[in-house]
Amino acid sequence: MAFSLSIFHHTNALVWFMNVSHDYFKVRWRVVSIVFDHSNMSLTNLEDVVTAATTVTDSAVLANALRNFLKRDVAEHLLASSLPDDVDPLAILNPTTNTLGYLYVLTARLEQPGAAIQLAPQIYAFCEGCSSTPLAYVSERVNTFVNRLMRQPNLPELLEALAKFVQRYPHKRDVFTMVHMVFLHACVVTRQYQVALPVLSVPMGSIDKTIYPINYLDNLLYHYFGAFVYIALKRWPQAEEFLEMVVAAPIASSIPSAIQMEAMKKLALVQLIRHGTLKSLPRYVPQMFTKSIKQSPYGQLAKAYPAGNLIQIAEKEAKVFTQDFNFGLLREVLDHAPRWKLRTLTKTYLTLSMSEIGKEIGMEDGKVLRALVEDMIRVGEITAILENDTLTFIDEKPDFRPEDVEKALAEAQRQCERLALLDQQIGRSKEFLQKALKERDSGGGGAWAGHGGMDEELLWAEDLQGEGYV
Repeated sequence: MAFSLSIFHHTNALVWFMNVSHDYFKVRWRVVSIVFDHSNMSLTNLEDVVTAATTVTDSAVLANALRNFLKRDVAEHLLASSLPDDVDPLAILNPTTNTLGYLYVLTARLEQPGAAIQLAPQIYAFCEGCSSTPLAYVSERVNTFVNRLMRQPNLPELLEALAKFVQRYPHKRDVFTMVHMVFLHACVVTRQYQVALPVLSVPMGSIDKTIYPINYLDNLLYHYFGAFVYIALKRWPQAEEFLEMVVAAPIASSIPSAIQMEAMKKLALVQLIRHGTLKSLPRYVPQMFTKSIKQSPYGQLAKAYPAGNLIQIAEKEAKVFTQDFNFGLLREVLDHAPRWKLRTLTKTYLTLSMSEIGKEIGMEDGKVLRALVEDMIRVGEITAILENDTLTFIDEKPDFRPEDVEKALAEAQRQCERLALLDQQIGRSKEFLQKALKERDSGGGGAWAGHGGMDEELLWAEDLQGEGYV
């Protein structure tokens, strides 16, 4: 038996539902009052929502109707319920073709902590199959969906799905959204650092606040959490880059964000690990950051690094490093000190015996010293030959292959094109121009006023207590 529906009235749609019950088909006919005047579509119950989600093809119209439906006090309860005869609406809706309906129902069910344990298959189906175009109309519901996932006890098991959602959500992969920041936060608090790498591998090259609302704090936290991931994985170049982005973000007048101050402390430690000294920051970064570090225990550590009384400084200022949640990074700095001592020897000597090296860098254990030297040669930190107990340093000769040069030039060209596009976007930004003119007229040095107060910015730190590197 075949059924077809071809009769539509101007203001009413005749909708049929077919439910399978035991050995027979029961066909229920119902007239649903859905006004197809796009400005006045009205939804009153869950059946209306499912009907609209499966029949309305205009995403903007459907999004507006769902948004209005959500204003009702019982909307979340209705969305989380079942259809007549206990039919699950998520079994009818398709996450790809009915993305908005699926999102609204699934989000409602996630209102209760623990709900995601039973909904894991549906969450994965939605995150892997949703369409980005309709989601652009309901960013507020997307944010609710992600925030409710954050409260679920099985969040670690859901991060793979959330990573796929983050990459599908914006209409272009390099568009920054608040969801990117929340996802990285989830990876940090659950210590699932590897899951974040596919998202972090895509540089954020643009924003579109008309579709994906974000604020100043979202940008800072995204790069701060990204730095956490790279620090935990000991990817020091990327960690340094992300921390520098936090520090270099424009500030309000002469008052830096609390996040920026914390990032500067971590940046100092990462630079000691990577460079053996503090590096000069770009000229557009306020000098207050450099001054504050130099006058702190971090500055004392940097001044003595790598051959000074590091252990004494670490023990004396242990309380400061612990309160800043940087004791894990401090251990890495101390562990890298012998490597930097050894690297400085290459500037003075051509050949050294292992015993001489041990005395120079303060390492008495011969086996540990040999393992250190062999590892530094293997990873390319020093160019040398170890024969028996003699280490001979070799002058480094740069080796540039034609394909490497071409790759570097192509990447530089892509970056220039991206910067040119961003420059055009900023030039058209009314908000940026107004703030720039205001700062020019007032003589201020800042280019952006941060969103939210200082208390709001400090709340995030409590969520990260207990992290090994924090």
